[in-house]
Order: sequence, then C-alpha cells, then structure tokens
Amino acid sequence: MRFSPIFNLLKVAVIVASAFLYPRSVHADDLTQAFFLTELFEIMAEEGRASAMADGATPLQGRALELYRTDVETIYDASRMLDAFLDSLTADLANRPDVRADALEFAATDLGRRILQLEIAARRALLDDDVDFIARDALSRARRAAPDTPEGMRLAQVRERIAANDLVELNVSLGLNTALAYYRGMMAEDAVFGLSGEMLLQLVWEQEPAIREDIDDWIESYFLMAYQPLDTTKLAEFNLYVATPLAQDFNRALFRAFDTVFTEISYQIGTALGRRVRAEEL
Repeated sequence: MRFSPIFNLLKVAVIVASAFLYPRSVHADDLTQAFFLTELFEIMAEEGRASAMADGATPLQGRALELYRTDVETIYDASRMLDAFLDSLTADLANRPDVRADALEFAATDLGRRILQLEIAARRALLDDDVDFIARDALSRARRAAPDTPEGMRLAQVRERIAANDLVELNVSLGLNTALAYYRGMMAEDAVFGLSGEMLLQLVWEQEPAIREDIDDWIESYFLMAYQPLDTTKLAEFNLYVATPLAQDFNRALFRAFDTVFTEISYQIGTALGRRVRAEEL
C-alpha cells in the first residue's frame, strides 16, 4: 500500500530572530512581536492541516477519516509548534547573541518592518487557492519576459534574494526529511507492507525532482508577490542585507529549527494516519 506523503513544505521563511542571551521566556515576547511569529505559525498550521487533508493524502473514509481529522487538528497546534521552534532555536544559538541582535536590529528598521509585513501578508493571502493561481501566473509571465524588462529585472532580483540564503536547497532538504519522517511514522504503525529502510529512502529520493520543482515555483511566485510594493532600490538594499554573514548564520539556524519541528510533525502525521488505516483494516 502506498500513500502520497504529507509534505508541509516550509518553502520559504520570513526574517525571524535567532540566538538568545537569556532563557527563552525572557525574550519570547519581543521575538514574537518583532517577527510576527504568532501569525507565521498560525499560517503554517493552517497550511499543514490543508496538506494533511488534501485529496489523495489519505485513503480513509467515514468515521476513520473524522478521527484522523481530529488527530491532524491536534498535531498542527500553532502554539505548540511555535514553542518547539523557539526551544530548538534557543538551544542551537544560545552562544550566538550577535546573530540575534543583528536580526532584531534589522527588524526594527523601516525596511525590515516593511519586509516582514509584506512577507506575512503574502503568506496569508496564498492560503487562498485563487491567489496562489494568480501568483503563479505572474511568475510564468515574468519567466517569459526579456531580462531588460521590468518583470525580467524584478525576477532577477528575487532570484538573487533566494540564492543569497540558499533557500531552494534548504527547502528541498526539509521536504525530503519530512517525507522520510512521514513514511517512518507509517511504518511504525505497520501500515506500509513490504517496504524496507532502503526502499523507503529510494521512494523518498524518487520524489526529489517533484519537491524541487514545487519549491522553486512557490518561492519565486511568493517573493514576486510579497515584494511587489518595494522599489528596485529597497529590494537591492534587502538583498545586500540577507547576504551578510550574520543574516546567513541566522537563516541556517532558522532552518535547523524548522527542520526539527516539521520532521517531528510529519512523523506524528504518519503515525496518526497509519494508526487509523490499521484500525480501519481490522
């Protein structure tokens, strides 16, 4: 039996804080407020619930499907997700107060605040399938545009921003890790038969091209939409910032924390689905 994996692909991260000088509770409020973390994790929880319950993601029906839906709601709890993220990030960067200070300093600037607002607003808007379609259509036009046109030049700036933090590769790695964790969760409940560990790895790697294509399309369409209100000079200034060593250190730490959170969530989704599938078969 083979099911489509539950990919809650992070796909792109907004600017968030990193290291802490003191225990998390001391800094949680300023961190959350400065970087809209409550809003971000509410959006990601909604994305995750939609992904888990999407057509083709589960073979369940009737009572088993409703029980699984309850499992999904419990697993994708935004507050618990945020707490786990902050715990992971705190442990990772406890000895890097310079990274945290740099991120907070940028977030306090007019440009930093504007960037954060635009990214959160676009991320929330893309929960709507119609908006996502419009964003992807705009990306298609930009990709067809000549390099010296406004659309072509804006796409080049967006790609520069993506490359500065290696966002495609980091998200591909995250997607593969969450896929593997999902299948391991299914296997832990004996819901996948005849699949060895080696076969599991091969199955996940076979999905790498599709994951990469989806991430590439999503990130470019998302940034084109999010940064549309910014003029060329402001976006160039932002690209210079994200390429600095401290911003890059932050970005890598950020993805390590997201990987910790979403790999565990994907494993829980796999075990939840596997448990419901097994119960349905009995």
